[in-house]
Amino acid sequence: MMSTFTEQEQVYKNIAVAGAGASGAFLTLLLGKNPYNNVFLFDEKPPFSTLLPTGGGRCNITFEQKDVREFVKNYPRGDKFLLSVLSRFGVDRTRRLFNDLGIKTYVQEDNRVFPSSNSSVDVIKKLSSHLKGQNIHIIRENVVSVYKKTDGFELGTKHSSYIFDKVVIATGGKGGGFELAKSSGHKIVELKPSLTALDIKEKDFYSLSGLTFKSVSAKAIYNKNKYFAEGDMLFTHKSISGPLIFKISALSAYDEYSTENPLEISFRLTNVPPEQVESEIKNNSKKTIKNIFSKFAPEKFISVILSVSNIDANKQAAQIKKSEKEILMNALFDFKVHAVKRIKDSEIVTAGGVDLKEINPKTMESKITPGLYFTGEVLNIDGFTGGFNLQNCWSTAYICSVSI
Repeated sequence: MMSTFTEQEQVYKNIAVAGAGASGAFLTLLLGKNPYNNVFLFDEKPPFSTLLPTGGGRCNITFEQKDVREFVKNYPRGDKFLLSVLSRFGVDRTRRLFNDLGIKTYVQEDNRVFPSSNSSVDVIKKLSSHLKGQNIHIIRENVVSVYKKTDGFELGTKHSSYIFDKVVIATGGKGGGFELAKSSGHKIVELKPSLTALDIKEKDFYSLSGLTFKSVSAKAIYNKNKYFAEGDMLFTHKSISGPLIFKISALSAYDEYSTENPLEISFRLTNVPPEQVESEIKNNSKKTIKNIFSKFAPEKFISVILSVSNIDANKQAAQIKKSEKEILMNALFDFKVHAVKRIKDSEIVTAGGVDLKEINPKTMESKITPGLYFTGEVLNIDGFTGGFNLQNCWSTAYICSVSI
């Protein structure tokens, strides 16, 4: 592939990258293309290992959306910052670069982008093969300290200390990068779990474990905050989950809902108009209400609604009371549950991080400490599921690599 560096940058630099996740390891790969960079990648875990579970093991690399302004709407936090970043290195350039690195991609019907191999393992192997240059050094230790010196930085691990010209913190949403950032004078926006499954008051519906609803629209309300989202949802034995629920959890990441003050979520579970359901009831007076409503939602779901509402499933449509019909219609068009907490340790990403006001989006360099850079999820950037969080990693890493 073509180098991303110019002839003017032929000055030897010792560069440390803390964090070997998607952003840090990708940045190291890019920096290593310049033979005048001597790059040290620090992490106890192997490079790119955080990619393994992404996309259900298939590695959802990005999302096919050419309009940057539309693309950034998928980030509850960091959208304005990413406008500049993605305008310089967006989806098209990401896919071309991955192709140059030996990873062909394709677009699913839902616009998510995956490797042609449909394998995170394959992606990790191919990306890691580009980390074998003589100027790339992988140190299987975590960075525990970074100090600004007159002529560079002193970086420490539990076992050693090093001197570098430049340092990049790319430790993700759960690494030690936040403490490193604070020690360098940076503000950390409060950390909260995002993209989580939710526990609800209505425990009877956990009997629907494994049941999925496609293309659902939802409105969520917490105090005066209102959120709207669309997508697929599913029930598990202890939560409601799926892309739609992850969106709602991301949008409401800073709401402190509880049993006493829950997040109310209303779902429209079918796209058919209410008039069609009304007509079905009117024209099939001898059919049971269970059979009629099971045409518009899974029978298992209708059975639970009937059970918790104490409605006879075998009652004929002609016998249905107005109040009973209202309950069943609401189940289809305004199905309400009340989220009381996030499922512990279920988060996919972290909301919050290094305050973006203190980072230059054109370089990813700290405005407080020259020579110190930040990329990926350690920043106060988080997106919905669908490849958006990985795109943040690729794009911020690229911008940083060009700057250094």
